[in-house]
This record gives sequence, structure tokens and C-alpha cells, in this order.
Amino acid sequence: MKKRLLALLMAMTLGAGCLTGCGRKPAADGNQASGGDTAAGGEVVINYPTFQIGVNTAAPVVAQLVQEFNEQYKGKYKIVIEEIPGDANYLEKMKVMISGGELPPVVYGGGYKVLDLALAKDLVVDLTDYVNQDADWKANYNEQALAVNSRDGKIYASSSELQLVGYFYNKELYAKAGIDKPAETWDEFFADCDKLLAAGITPLSMDTGDGAWCTQLLMGAMIATSGEEGLKFMETSQPTDYNLKAVTDAAAKIQQAFAKYTTKDAVGGVYENAANNFFSENTAMICNGPWMIGDFSDTTKTDEGFADKIGCAVYPGPFVYYAPLEGFFVTKQDDPKLVEASVEMVKFFTSTHAQQLALETQGMLPASPQVEVTDQAKQKFPLLADFLVMANEVETRSNDFTSNMFPNVTDVISQQMPALATGDITPEQFAQALTDAAAKNQ
Repeated sequence: MKKRLLALLMAMTLGAGCLTGCGRKPAADGNQASGGDTAAGGEVVINYPTFQIGVNTAAPVVAQLVQEFNEQYKGKYKIVIEEIPGDANYLEKMKVMISGGELPPVVYGGGYKVLDLALAKDLVVDLTDYVNQDADWKANYNEQALAVNSRDGKIYASSSELQLVGYFYNKELYAKAGIDKPAETWDEFFADCDKLLAAGITPLSMDTGDGAWCTQLLMGAMIATSGEEGLKFMETSQPTDYNLKAVTDAAAKIQQAFAKYTTKDAVGGVYENAANNFFSENTAMICNGPWMIGDFSDTTKTDEGFADKIGCAVYPGPFVYYAPLEGFFVTKQDDPKLVEASVEMVKFFTSTHAQQLALETQGMLPASPQVEVTDQAKQKFPLLADFLVMANEVETRSNDFTSNMFPNVTDVISQQMPALATGDITPEQFAQALTDAAAKNQ
């Protein structure tokens, strides 16, 4: 799931409901529809809520795509950005709107598990015919992208990003602890954590809030590399049974990591806490994807020269997360013209051009097999080039721990992870809580 360092606003501000232009609301004059309106000249306006604004690493890409789309479709379609600071606020807003049975015309899925919630409310447009009738669009779907964006044989979303995830480490802090390279086994990994501790360095950035992004990446890698049972579990879409040795063993190691290897603010903390600790060199390692690479050179977040200290690694095993992120989807609206405009927007935002732009601007790996990782991108993001070389040699791959879950199970991760971290529940009780939550979907 693709986390970016953003300032969080209080989620309660979102409870006030939808901002102007969102949701399916019939207008008195018959010309206005949810999330957009038809101007006098016939231009359909698409109101698009997004957190990819301001300091978000994707903000320049989104701004350029909006500008290009509005120029290309001038007089016909127009995207108007609704700014939502922080991805946690964005997710909360989407959930509130889904519960109310209405959504903006286009929603960015981005690994936030909103597609299934919206499908359960019958709010999503079936894109199958649109995709099948457009050869260029269809070519952007490989087998993995179809699996992520389809349900029951129908295509509901379109991906623009590939989730290829390992972890980052601070080479300078490693050297201080006498560590010359990333661990190849989990025994070596935890031995390195002990070396870091002995040198007065906190090993890991971890979190428990908002789905425990960094922590679940570490836990999922342990599950996937535990053996055949663990890898099969990690490859299972919407699993219902977490009472497996592979899961409880990994949960026990996570419990140990919270007790010994992370910061005091990890319990109750969100991704931003974990990222800030890594940027401030309070920790030596953080689990995250290549979208974070641009932040390493951002002097508003890190000190000058910080990027030169950072190395990348695949997980012990070796193992790497590899899957397209759940993509953009179109929602049902009263005005068919707004739906057509929204389909064009999704197609534009997930085109090969859009994916190439994101690659070369922010180092985001493309989901489309049609987009090449160019020498220009590798030169601009040398850490990305290094990671691609490592990842290409790794055969054991899967989606991440929470991406395959039912949406309500992800919420339980946030609820139960603090109790696991503090030892108030056992790994077995943690696994049972996830199993109980999954059973509610049957």
C-alpha cells in the first residue's frame, strides 16, 4: 500500500459528511449530478477528492495529469480537485461516503481496500466492456492486474502502480553496529537487530495504527518465507482462517520486535511516526516501497545528504512483495455523461503515458507491462535501480499481508496490534481475532 509522509488532520472533521459536489444528488434543474455538473457550454465537471496534494510525493504527477486532461478535453470534460490532506483522512472520508451510499465519480483505490466496500453497496461501474473495446487500455492489464482489479470475472478498476516492496536501511548506522550487508536469513536479521541495540541504535521503525503498514509488511514477509503453508496463505485472496502456525509464529516475532527493537511511539503510532523516526535517524530500518525514495532527497523531511546513507534490501528468504496496487474505479452516477467522463479520466490516469510520467517524476513503478523502466528513471532514482536488480533475482513473491484481507479484518489489525505489542494478548489470540473478523463476511 503506498504510504506517503503527510500531515494528519483529525478524522472527526470528515464525519461532517461529503463536501460540495460529491455523492449522487439530483439537482432541481436536472443538469447537475453527483461529483460533477454540466456547465452551460456542455462541459462536464468531475469533482475529484484526493490526498495526493501538497507535499505528497505523487502531487506533481496528479497536478500534471489533471492539467493535461483538462487541456485535451477542454469544453467537454474538466477535473476539479478537492483537496483532502492526509491519506488517513481520505480513507475515512471514502468509508463515510460508502456507508451513506454515495461516492465521488472517480475513486483512487491505491491499496486502501475501498473497492470491495463500494462493491458491497453496488456503487461501482463495471469497466469490462470499456476495457475490452480499447486495445491500448486492455494491454495494460497483465494476469496480476486482472486478479487485483476484477471480481467474479468482471473488471472494476484500473491500476497505474506496481507494489514492489522490500525495506530500506541506514548504511551509516549499520556500519556503526559492525553490519556490512543486509541479512539473508531471519536469524541473521534479528542478530543484526541485537548488534544495532548494542551500538545504541534502535533497529526498526514500526507502527500499529491505520492497518500497521510497516509492521504488517515485516510480519507478512516472515509468513511468506516460513514454508509452503505460509506462502500459500499469503497468496490467498480473502483468507478466512488465520489460525496457522506460520501466522502465529510471525506474530510472536512481531511481539518480540515491539518489546526489544522499536521506538516507544510505535505502539499506537501510525506510518508517519515510523517514517519520521527513520528520516530522523532514530531507527536503522523501515519496511516500505520505492515510492518513499523521493522523500529521501526532500530536505523538508530529511537532512542534506540523507539519501546517500540509504540502502535497500529484499527480505530474508529471499522474498519481495510484488503485485499491482488496486486501481482507480468509476462509481455509479445519475448523469450518464458524468459516468462517461469518469471512464475517460480513469483511462487517462492509468495510461502508459501517465505511468511513465509517475515513474520518471516520483520513481513509482508502473503496473503496465507496456511501460519500460527507462535509463532516465534509473539515473534519477539510483536506489530504485539497485532494488530492481535485487528484486528481479527473487522468485518467492506475493501480495502484502493486509491487501488480501477482507476490509474489516484490516480494521481489526489496527485494533489488536497494540495489544499484541504490549503482550496483553498472545499470538494465538491475535490470529483468532482476525479469524473471527473474517468469518463475519461469510
